[in-house]
Amino acid sequence: MNAPEKNVVRLAFCLLVIGIIVRVLPWGLPSIEHFEVGETFIVANEAPQAVVRDRVAVDSSQVSKNDANSVSRPQKERKPSKKVNLPVHVNTASLDELCALNGVGPKLAEKILEVRNALGAFKNAEDLQKVPGIGKKKLEKLLPGVIFD
Repeated sequence: MNAPEKNVVRLAFCLLVIGIIVRVLPWGLPSIEHFEVGETFIVANEAPQAVVRDRVAVDSSQVSKNDANSVSRPQKERKPSKKVNLPVHVNTASLDELCALNGVGPKLAEKILEVRNALGAFKNAEDLQKVPGIGKKKLEKLLPGVIFD
């Protein structure tokens, strides 16, 4: 048996011994006492007296078995997002519609609106390139989603 084979045998033996020690001895493995699943916070080995749902306490007698060990967090309020149809008319688009374009964030959308208000409607791609922050590469990304009136 050569040296690498001896190392593999030693490693296997060590893992076997560690496995037996962990399995047999009384301390066992550390457990997870608190964990979060989705928007539900679960406490292990503890039956709550009441479950909080949407900021209203509910008696545990009214809660099903599945909910007995879970406490729901209040959900975050989300703003309904507008659906934007591409391509966007760049001369009539709002801030949200401009943000839907590839590579355009809120700051660049504000700059586009400022230039549009100052210089007038965009007639072609070269006019759009006058906006600070729009170079050749950014313009190439924008053009498939833009319509000039």
